Amino acid sequence: MDLFVINRYRDNNEEVDWVDQESKNLEKLKQKIEERRKTCVDHKQSNNIILKEVKAIDDEKVTHKNEVKDIQEYHKQEVAATGTIKSPNIQKQNLHEFKVLGIKEFEKKIKVQRVLPYWLSHPHSVPTDLQNLSCPVEKQEWLHNILKSTLLSEGVFHLFPVQEHVIPFILNQHKQTALWPHDVCVSAPTGSGKTLSFVLPVIQILMNSIGNYVKALIVLPVQELATQVAKVFKKYCTKTGLKVALLSASTPLHQEQQQIVRYTESVGWVSEVDIIVCTAGRLVEHIQNTKGFSLKCLKLLVIDEADRIMDNIQNDWLYHLERHIKLENELMTGKVPPLSWNSITEQKASPHKLMFSATLSQDPEKLDQWGLFQPKLFSAASVNFEDENHIRKYTTPAELTEKYITCTAENKPLVLYHFLVEQKWNKVLCFTNAAQTAHRLTVLLNFWGNGNLKVAELSSALDRSTRENVLKKFTQSEINVLIGTDALARGIDIPNCIYVISYDPPRNIKTYIHRVGRTGRAGRTGHAITILLQNQINIFMDLIRSSGKSKLPQMEISPEIFDNLSDSYQYAIKQTKEHIYTESNSKIQKSIDLKRGFKSKAQKRKHDGTKN
Repeated sequence: MDLFVINRYRDNNEEVDWVDQESKNLEKLKQKIEERRKTCVDHKQSNNIILKEVKAIDDEKVTHKNEVKDIQEYHKQEVAATGTIKSPNIQKQNLHEFKVLGIKEFEKKIKVQRVLPYWLSHPHSVPTDLQNLSCPVEKQEWLHNILKSTLLSEGVFHLFPVQEHVIPFILNQHKQTALWPHDVCVSAPTGSGKTLSFVLPVIQILMNSIGNYVKALIVLPVQELATQVAKVFKKYCTKTGLKVALLSASTPLHQEQQQIVRYTESVGWVSEVDIIVCTAGRLVEHIQNTKGFSLKCLKLLVIDEADRIMDNIQNDWLYHLERHIKLENELMTGKVPPLSWNSITEQKASPHKLMFSATLSQDPEKLDQWGLFQPKLFSAASVNFEDENHIRKYTTPAELTEKYITCTAENKPLVLYHFLVEQKWNKVLCFTNAAQTAHRLTVLLNFWGNGNLKVAELSSALDRSTRENVLKKFTQSEINVLIGTDALARGIDIPNCIYVISYDPPRNIKTYIHRVGRTGRAGRTGHAITILLQNQINIFMDLIRSSGKSKLPQMEISPEIFDNLSDSYQYAIKQTKEHIYTESNSKIQKSIDLKRGFKSKAQKRKHDGTKN
């Protein structure tokens, strides 16, 4: 308390200049305040947290408060004595600043830019115009004459753009003997001619090859696709001497084993076929169980519908294939060669991989599992090079018209019936999200149409022979409407399909692309309609925008149509319920009879054993 010092022990005779003494004390206080202010500024500049003992902080706060009070009392006395106000510049500041924790959570995070490999971000562009074809088959010198004549006999006079760009590239890769060929990835719309894009070059490359071994392997996800591709290979191999085999679960394993390998006294096991078309699961079965089956001389490996095989790798078939080829080559040489310049330069090239899909993934991590060698990408989707990410979008045929319609859940069957009967749509493929929905809808339309509609069900719930029979009847116009699940949406060529109706909206953009791709194929016109509920519109539009498309146009149906169809609809619903109830009861009765039959046989065997 330097302001109010009581000089009790001074002599009365001693003269003291009180005004000068008080001024000095005030200067000292101002100097201390200035030093304290500088200390606070230094604390602000440093981000360190200074912790003091609680007692020391409390003492310092009390001292500071007392000093401020003393200054205020001094000024009151000075004002009373002089009549003037002199207020020193006193700033109330916190003596200690603490760093706020968690402040970075409110800061805007830096967006991570997607960086794709160069071959993915800069593909070879393929046109999608199938109306103005400019590649006549007869004038292509790089195509073998046998293949030309087969194409012309099949009515193919012009090659599609994807065939025009991909086939010469693959053929040129095999003309170079010193360098390994570049692996090829092709992403093009459904119905754009991808199958012939690998069938023709595979046959032409293998036409002059010698030896009884498997030279080409074509892997597909499902049996129907494998059957379809095998038919195309057999058709174009008729005059070449190449033999084609189909390996799928449709034929017993032991029959396929007799078909593809043969044992000879002179050289041992030899292959009876040159080209194998198979499903992934059946391929693994033959690798593990078929004696004499060897792929050590495999030249070409084709993966069709690559994104589906990529998502569902059956039995890890790629690992088993690569391991089989490696072990076969080691057995042939007798041992693993030492690491040297000769072993590296003379190393046998891995099979040339050709991957095809309408919705090829852009995920480098997924594509890396294939072990592609310096791949080249051919894409029909446009790439925006102004975008830093070079994002490709999925495409649909230019001849396809896409629309959507909204209604309530109760009116969805009425909308479908209006299209089929009143609008007289023919060659219609209708998609649902469940086999049970497809079955009920088929029963309903058959009762409701009363002979005017020929509706059939086509889903995974049916066996293979039944599905083939239904597709044959649809092709021959014995059936007007096919109602099925997304098992139909993958690559299967359904001839002359004009309309595709999504009774249930697709779950993702890939499913939508493959659904609508069943129509508008090979340059023919097609129409795709999606039936939506009110709460499904925003989700569907986001799905469409993710493919790079603009907003689809909406169809309108007059409410009077629903009123006119309500009576017949109620009658059809009643008959459908009775039919479904009868079906379920018959299935239950069959299962009960089957169990009773097994039980009676077991009891009979037990009785016979006791008697003996």
